[in-house]
Amino acid sequence: GRDAFEAIKRDNTAAYPALVKELEGLSAGSGVPLDTIWVSTLILELESLRSYPPGGADHCSDLYAVPEAGVSQGFAHGHNEDWPGPIRNFWYLVTYIPLPGANFEACAGVAYPGALIGWAASWNANGLYLTQNALFPIHNLPRGISSAFAQRAALCGAGEGPSGRRASATLDELLGAVTPSGAADAWSTGASLNLVSLGERRLANVEVLTDSYAVHELDGRKGGNWSHFNLFKLPPFRGHADERSSSVSSQHRQARVDALPPVRSATDVAARLSDTADEAFPIYRNMTLHTLILDGLSGTLRMWCCGRRAAFDEPQFTWHLPSFGLHATADWRGGGASLISESSH
Repeated sequence: GRDAFEAIKRDNTAAYPALVKELEGLSAGSGVPLDTIWVSTLILELESLRSYPPGGADHCSDLYAVPEAGVSQGFAHGHNEDWPGPIRNFWYLVTYIPLPGANFEACAGVAYPGALIGWAASWNANGLYLTQNALFPIHNLPRGISSAFAQRAALCGAGEGPSGRRASATLDELLGAVTPSGAADAWSTGASLNLVSLGERRLANVEVLTDSYAVHELDGRKGGNWSHFNLFKLPPFRGHADERSSSVSSQHRQARVDALPPVRSATDVAARLSDTADEAFPIYRNMTLHTLILDGLSGTLRMWCCGRRAAFDEPQFTWHLPSFGLHATADWRGGGASLISESSH
């Protein structure tokens, strides 16, 4: 895998030099070798290049909800961040606040050690919000763009290099920034991105697979719902881009959601993301690091972590995304989360 690792590093260094400088800063500040920081950032791509099917193709759950009367009456998005193993004790909440002259814009989100924000649940000061479901394609590229770099640049901006851009301000800008235009900017692997634009009251799911992608946007004029787990779901890819047998959990979680009444509210989303009725393959699991539920009309984002479920417990964190505000509503200590605020050029 060394040749592929070096090729992916070269491609992302050429496209996102400002973000590579951030990796270099993480390495220097932590005393961790730079290649280890690269591995943390490229973990999705490197795992996808292992022998197929990959182990542990079993990660996050996402739900969208729109009332029958449409988004004018409200809308919601929910996300369970699932990852097994010791990582449950090592994740952070980071806010980036740019000083004058900075080459990025204000953004925030969940970060893992040595990795960039923008890869896990993240948002920016323009009211755009993003989460990711890991996908496990049969065919991957031993080169190409990393989702971590593309998503971070799309949300926060990266003002250097050929992919340099300001932070996205609309859903269309965000879609354009996270989707490849062809072979020249193909991703190394694939991912499912769940997108919300608070100001425009728009919700969309986009699946990326190397040099191609597909978009499903919910019709905000009438009630609707959507769910996504860890299998390709949109017509261009469904049934042939991955092997369903590689993620039995995704099949069970999808079947459980499909068997229940459609979600129409944040309360419905909380109930589904807390569901453990399928004892073998529940939606809420012991590897669920946290649950995030975004209320579209108020712009309120709530987080439950560390073993607490959204349907039964009070959230540990509440943000008002339009004002970029954070309020800790409960004692969250002991679950591995840390809150960090950074101001930087």
